[in-house]
Order: sequence, then structure tokens, then C-alpha cells
Amino acid sequence: MRFAPNEDQATFLGVLDQMAEGHEAHWRTSPDWSRFDWSAAFDRMLEDNGFLDCAREETLGLVAAAALTHRVARLPVLAECAASSVLRPMVGAELPRPIAVVEGRDDAATRFLTVARSVILIEADGIRTAVLTPNAVAPVDSLFAYPMGRLTPGATDWRAADADPQRVRNAWRAALAAELGGVLKGGLDAVVAYVKDRHQFGRPLGSFQAIQHRLASAAAKIEAAYWLALKAAHSLDPADAMGALGFVQEAATRITNDLHQFMGAMGLTLEHPLHRWTYRARLLRSAMGGAGTHLQGVADTRWRAA
Repeated sequence: MRFAPNEDQATFLGVLDQMAEGHEAHWRTSPDWSRFDWSAAFDRMLEDNGFLDCAREETLGLVAAAALTHRVARLPVLAECAASSVLRPMVGAELPRPIAVVEGRDDAATRFLTVARSVILIEADGIRTAVLTPNAVAPVDSLFAYPMGRLTPGATDWRAADADPQRVRNAWRAALAAELGGVLKGGLDAVVAYVKDRHQFGRPLGSFQAIQHRLASAAAKIEAAYWLALKAAHSLDPADAMGALGFVQEAATRITNDLHQFMGAMGLTLEHPLHRWTYRARLLRSAMGGAGTHLQGVADTRWRAA
């Protein structure tokens, strides 16, 4: 794997950075004071400009899709890109979006279901897809900073996808690793800006060495998680995918605790966006079985190979 993007990937990410600075992606409190802000305008912008089709382009590929997922996850607003850019090319290019992904049980509360037009179900023995009807989803109240919903029993017309289940699971783990890494990076950036401006004992909080060390440790782990996610997207190797997701899931608890400690009570209020990133991280750190499942899977895979 090349650690520097090629020319097309660099251009792709540069334009994405410009879009991420636009009004549609800016922090604002939700009109109903909910914990998330679904930006239909930014989501539509990604789709209309072809960003979500990047995996189909030979010079961009799944690595660009993972990088896209990471960048969008850093925003205080929500758009659905992981399933659309990473999984849709594998399981059904005709699926209307936004797309929700249900892991294991089709009755589980799932993020993005209330805004989704189709759904992908990842089971142990196969992959199924469905186009959602208006009565197929019931909203679920949640603190997880995503629009959450649950499928209505018997209201979904499932169809088996012509896709390799193992390959799909590896791609989804890479996408989740990229998304969780981006969520943590968004929170870290907000806290770094805060400790630069917030003064205590006549000095900026960020000037205290203990805070610098812990933020530097968080930054190093988040950067490592980013590259592990891109490597997993490039190889789709089971150990790479489980390792990338397990690493960032294990790191997430300590990082989110530190971010809230340095932000203080402000980080728990709805007037500041930190809670959006940390409550997303709370959900993502248990995805696909959580860190223990993935790190044990890496060990089993490596030792069996030996």
C-alpha cells in the first residue's frame, strides 16, 4: 500500500475538504435540540457530485471511500456515506440511498434507518438487501447522536445479495474503523481549539504539560487508526480489517474520557458539538462485536496461519 495518495485521490480529498468547509457542514444546534443534525443538503451534495461512487473508479477505489468516510465523520453534522461508498458497489449498485446497515439481527435498533431508503443486512451466513417502504421503520429514541430506527416485523422484502459475505464484512469493518477514527478526530480537533482559548490560572489550558501529553497520545492513536483503516480497505484481509476496527474501538473509551475531562461541563451541553462525536463513538465502539471480538479474531487468524 502507498501511504501517499495518488494524484486523483489527492484531488478528490482536496475538493472534499473544500465542501466540508461549506455552510451545509457547519456546526449549528438542532431546531428541536436533538443530539444529532442530519444534513440532507450535505448528504445530497456528496451524491450529486459523485463522491459516493469513488470505489468504482480505478484510481480512487475503496481506499478513497474509507478516506471519504473518515473525513465526513469529522463533521458535526451527519451524512450517510460509509454504506453508500463502501458496501453498495459490492452488494447492489441499484440500491437507493441513504442506506442503513443492520448487523446480525434484523430487529436491532440501527443508525440511519429513519432517513434510509434501503437497507443492507449482514448475517453470519450471507448478505441480504431490501428497499424500504414507508411503514417499514419505527423511530427509536436514543442518546447515540444518530437518527435511530428499528425495522417493523414482516414489513421488509429481503433479497439475497450476490456478494462474498466475508469480503463484505471485511469492507464494513474497514468502513467502521474509518468512521470511528473520524468521529474521534472531530472531537479531538474541537477540544484542541477549546484548550487553546480557555484560560486557567492565567494560562491557556493547552499550555499545561499533562494536558499536552494526553492530547498527543490521543492524536497519535487517531492517526494510527486512520492508516490502519486505509490499509484494511486496500487489502480487505480479515486480520487487517479486524485489527483496524479492534484497535480504534479499544482506544475510543480512553480518548473520549480524556476529551470530556479537558472540555469540562461544556462538552456535555447541547450548545457545543463535542457530545455529537463522543455519543457516536459510544455506539461505534460496539459495532460488529466490539474490540474484544476483533482483537481475538486477529490473534486467531495470525496464530492459525503460523
